[in-house]
Amino acid sequence: MRGFVAGLLVLAGLVLVPFADLGIWTRREILPTEAFTDLATEIVTQDAVQDALAKRLADELVARQPRLGLGRFVLEPAMRQALDTPQFEAIFRTAVTSTHGQLERGDDQLSLNLDAMLPIVRDLVAQVDAGVASNIPDSAGLPEITFLRKDQVPQLWFGVVVTRHASWLLPILMVLAFAGAVMVARKRALTLVIAGFGMAFVCLLLALALRVGRDMLSNVVGPEVDVRAFDAGYDVVTDSIVTQTLALGVVGLVSAGVGVVLMVWRRANTRPTGWA
Repeated sequence: MRGFVAGLLVLAGLVLVPFADLGIWTRREILPTEAFTDLATEIVTQDAVQDALAKRLADELVARQPRLGLGRFVLEPAMRQALDTPQFEAIFRTAVTSTHGQLERGDDQLSLNLDAMLPIVRDLVAQVDAGVASNIPDSAGLPEITFLRKDQVPQLWFGVVVTRHASWLLPILMVLAFAGAVMVARKRALTLVIAGFGMAFVCLLLALALRVGRDMLSNVVGPEVDVRAFDAGYDVVTDSIVTQTLALGVVGLVSAGVGVVLMVWRRANTRPTGWA
């Protein structure tokens, strides 16, 4: 009976590993505004993301200022150049703070308002063509740019909701399940080995799934340039998750190693059957 209960607790712990992993990462990288802003800023420094963003901003501006259509060949490169300036980073970080509020509220999409970057673009365009620059206003009422929708990555919203309400509950439950299994089992060292290796295996599967999942999600994000931007951003985000997941797997391996050492020590200190 004790072995059956221990087995159930190990299984429960393994089931909780993905949720605990997501909860820990969400609390570290998503819930804190500064951490979220840092992550978003790293994403926007990727070349593919900047290419897509510059094209999107140029499209929106030309739609509102049709006279800029003939100067598109100057406008879009200037947009792209503006994204590399320190001034844009400051504007972007302010905009992302608002985006973080959208995520906390549980809005169905995350969007950015980058209208404040137009003066930077105008100055850059003026260095090439003053006539085109004169048609760029200080503010054109650019619409907020939606870069992520809930139906694309529902796991992110789920993670935020679960973490906000459960906090560290899931990781604690995972630890308690594994600890309970070891305490209940008759062969505690063996149970520790099984739980540790099982945890490491689940973490490895999670890390592989995160990498493979990029190609699956890329199929729903739109035209080629958007796919390249999505892939670049996805890699930045998952690098952080995968690193944490593998670290959690290492904890599992260390636990299994401790179990192996205990088993060897116990055998070394067990009296032979014929000992007198």
